[in-house]
Amino acid sequence: MKSKIKYLFFLLIGVFLFKWVYGTFSGEDALNLVLDYKYYFHLLIIAHIPTLYFDALTWVVLTKKSNLSVLWSFVIIWISQATGKFFPTGNITAEFVRIYLGIKKGLSPTESSSSVFIDLVIATFSLFLIAFISFIYLVFNYQEIMLDEYITYFIFSLILIFFGCITFYLLIRKRFLKVFIQKTKKVSFFKLSFSKIVSLMRIDKALFNFTNDKVILFKALSFRLLGWLGGAFEIYVFLWIIGYEPQIIDVIIIESFSGIIRAIAFFIPAGIGVQELAFIVVGDFVGLSSQISFSIAIGRRIREILVGAPAIVAWLFLNKSFKK
Repeated sequence: MKSKIKYLFFLLIGVFLFKWVYGTFSGEDALNLVLDYKYYFHLLIIAHIPTLYFDALTWVVLTKKSNLSVLWSFVIIWISQATGKFFPTGNITAEFVRIYLGIKKGLSPTESSSSVFIDLVIATFSLFLIAFISFIYLVFNYQEIMLDEYITYFIFSLILIFFGCITFYLLIRKRFLKVFIQKTKKVSFFKLSFSKIVSLMRIDKALFNFTNDKVILFKALSFRLLGWLGGAFEIYVFLWIIGYEPQIIDVIIIESFSGIIRAIAFFIPAGIGVQELAFIVVGDFVGLSSQISFSIAIGRRIREILVGAPAIVAWLFLNKSFKK
């Protein structure tokens, strides 16, 4: 009950934020602009394929000891990302769905859960890298950007993400789950069952083994970076559709900076309102009008629906077939 109340609370915050953004930043004009090009929406679906493909390759690299194919990894990533947009608890739901489907397609529970956890850390760190490089570019080419009031919050966010990723890496290297189990043995009111202890120890060992294989980590990081660049490509295609010719570095900045903002506001279901405001704020950094920036946000929402709705249907059919 508490989780539902919390979900509704954050959902209402997102809805009110979206309503404010829509009324303040020419939302109606942006929507009309996007609808003028509605016959080109299929290009947004095509433009999203590279992102899904590189994300799928990342997971295949992290599960190389299994027989998970690129095709099934692609399908699972497609479904899990859609559930993150349409289901409560957002990305948390998405990753649990990915773990579940990975197990159903032959991964062990340990391999599925540990690979997803490592993938999340790599995805976050790769986003930090692209955002940091973009920030350096902005500083050297638009010195006045440092006077912007939002930039302080962004710098603080970059620092948090960087140290968060480093902390997770160090915890894995220090076998934090193993230490956790050893500590809880001494606490009388906190007892873990034998099966849970075995599962946690296996996950702890799997995570540690991942950090030992630098080749796998490098490949996974490279594919994740390409995945984020795929998101920038999607923005480039959208702007091209509406007749705007952006610079490549501008769309990379928009994708990376808005990704940071969305990651921080993960508790807002589907990032409602947050995603729209993020595109407007970041678009202002690179000289886009609020109408164009808002149209990018609307285009992204349309793509999420066009790609996500069939994925939810596929998820329902797959889940039903697994239960037979």
